[in-house]
Amino acid sequence: MEKLLRKKTTILFFTVPALLFYTAIVFVPILFSIYYSFFSWDAISPRKYVGLDNFVRMFTKDDVFVTSVKNMLFLTVTSIVFQQVLGFMLAVFITSRIKGKEFFKNVYFFPAVISSVAVGMLWTFIYDPGIGLLNGFLGLIGLGSLQHQWLYEPATAMWAITTVVSWQYVGYTMILYVAAIQNVPGEIFESARIDGAVGWRLVRTMTIPLVRPIIKVSTVLITIGSLKFFDLVFVMTRGGPADSTTVLALHMYSRSFSQLEYGYGDALAVVLLAMCLAATMIIHAIFRKSEVEY
Repeated sequence: MEKLLRKKTTILFFTVPALLFYTAIVFVPILFSIYYSFFSWDAISPRKYVGLDNFVRMFTKDDVFVTSVKNMLFLTVTSIVFQQVLGFMLAVFITSRIKGKEFFKNVYFFPAVISSVAVGMLWTFIYDPGIGLLNGFLGLIGLGSLQHQWLYEPATAMWAITTVVSWQYVGYTMILYVAAIQNVPGEIFESARIDGAVGWRLVRTMTIPLVRPIIKVSTVLITIGSLKFFDLVFVMTRGGPADSTTVLALHMYSRSFSQLEYGYGDALAVVLLAMCLAATMIIHAIFRKSEVEY
């Protein structure tokens, strides 16, 4: 069996169908999006070639595009900070010598497996200014001055969504760090403890350097997920109030399916793809020389 699996023909037999399928559902649509981004098209009338006009319009005349990019970058930065810090802290807590590790692991990871639509509806009720639990709790403890119409005020809406995003996906980041920490040979930590490294000193000098490859992986995943984020924003605010929570993926959806500007929507998709690729390359460049082998 091992000899059979080593043959190139056998490897191709198993991999080519998957590669063809992946190409058909990923790369072909990308190529079509790039092609249609040079046209003006409403899916009904004949396509009209406009060259780079969609991109020129995007960067010079589309104020919503500028707002959506700012919101997208805000969501990306805050998600990286919150999910990385909280995910790592939870992982350190769970991998420490405590009872009930599996219980806590399941509790923290549970939001990540819930449908984003369900999460969005749940938190919409929590943020509701009239019957929501958040304002009710603030009033109960005497902090009524902090009550807000969380999803209806431009100053608080994006922060409210970012909180929900971090709450839902921090468990996923935690699982990555738990796997990385548990993959480190226990003798390394025991030797560090014998040398006097305990508590935060052990985390700073041993745990963080040893899980640095996973820091890179999780940063890439969080960044790409945040740049193309759509579902929670769509469910909770539809981009409002006054486009204060519109992100680029939502703007692309609105232009394509609500306003039937498919050519312009494809141009937005191409820019979003370029941002994802650029972000991935930048992150890889930053972490390239910081990986630790053991």
